[in-house]
Amino acid sequence: MKHQRTLSLLAATAAVILLSNVLNQTVSTSRFNESYPAVVCPPNTPGLTTAISLTSQKTMARKTGTTSMATKPVGFSRYGLAAQAAVIEAGSVTPVVWQVRTGVWAGSVPCSAPIASQWFIGATADITSKGSLNIVNSGLGRALVDVTVFTENARLNPQTISLKANSYMQIALPTLAPGAKAIAIHLFTRSGRVNGFVVDERGKGLHALGGDLVNSTGDPTKTIQIPAIPQQTGKKSSTAHTLRILVPGDVDAHISAEIRSTDGTFSPIGIDGITVAHKKVIEIPMDITMASGKFALHIASDQPILASVFSKTLANGKSDFVWSTSAEDLSEFTLATTGLSPTLVFMGRAIKVKLDLTYTNGVKKSTTISAQDIATYVAPATLRSVHFSAISPGTSGAALISSQSGYGYIPLNAGSRLTKSFVPSSNIRVLNP
Repeated sequence: MKHQRTLSLLAATAAVILLSNVLNQTVSTSRFNESYPAVVCPPNTPGLTTAISLTSQKTMARKTGTTSMATKPVGFSRYGLAAQAAVIEAGSVTPVVWQVRTGVWAGSVPCSAPIASQWFIGATADITSKGSLNIVNSGLGRALVDVTVFTENARLNPQTISLKANSYMQIALPTLAPGAKAIAIHLFTRSGRVNGFVVDERGKGLHALGGDLVNSTGDPTKTIQIPAIPQQTGKKSSTAHTLRILVPGDVDAHISAEIRSTDGTFSPIGIDGITVAHKKVIEIPMDITMASGKFALHIASDQPILASVFSKTLANGKSDFVWSTSAEDLSEFTLATTGLSPTLVFMGRAIKVKLDLTYTNGVKKSTTISAQDIATYVAPATLRSVHFSAISPGTSGAALISSQSGYGYIPLNAGSRLTKSFVPSSNIRVLNP
């Protein structure tokens, strides 16, 4: 009898445990919200004119520098920003900023969601520099950001910067690394909703030397693809190029390089097969002339690296320059092109990309780009947006944009990606245990 009671007790205990597990699985549900984070555009600093290409006049936006976090429709498909930075709820669309110092220089950058780690491989901090690092905190609380600068000589000690809520800070580049000719900047966000933007503007006295916006890149990788490097041709307008490269780790990197263009594919002398010192910004002249007007650069390394290409240009007889930065593998997204008419350049071993085109009059068309190594598509001035889909593996892209004031470049990277957040489910047993 005693053994029977013991067995009955053990059986009852096992049944209770099994039933509790079943019930727990039955009432436990997981729900998620999916949304695109709002994107942030660079501030309109004194002397500049800023226009943001959008796809709809109903796009919701707000500005930093105010106590209000409310958004309202912009009312324009090309939004002129007078001051501060803009925070835009663009959904799956990536807005594009075009900044101009009228008659002097122009530059472009896509608006993007806050990024924890940003690298800027470009700009100078020497006596010619009139550039700045602009840090935007679009969040509700104070932000802390670590700023680390690398120069041609060494890595400098990081600086920690604090920004109040919904504001931006402008820092002159010469104050970050006084006298440095070649710099690279790393922004690491400790807290806050932070975006960084770099303006590289140069001049000697009253003589302007041009300017550009330096697009940010992600963390170092062993493969770098720079899809669109502009080449001006002619007796008085041939372009000079300089490769800027950084190995931020503790080991020197051995690299190989390949130039890809419609004129042919080859390994450039002076770059292919060299060893690059670590923790220093290295610049290598590129004695390359392409009759096709543009080319791409592929770099492979045994250590994670960062790289960009500086190209001198002429706009209406005045000196200007462009920074061509690395691009990620192309993913499906929509790029706003209102008022820009960009030249889209794609690179990859076997390129295949479907372009869904929407024009300002509402007409929609589709075309497919197929090629080897490099391909281009010149967007008409009446194009409102282009959606990239059906992308072949290993394909990346960039856009070249021009105006009477100068030239700009953007990598074809999605400014905002769909994010998933967990929504906790209510359970009455919390109130009635």
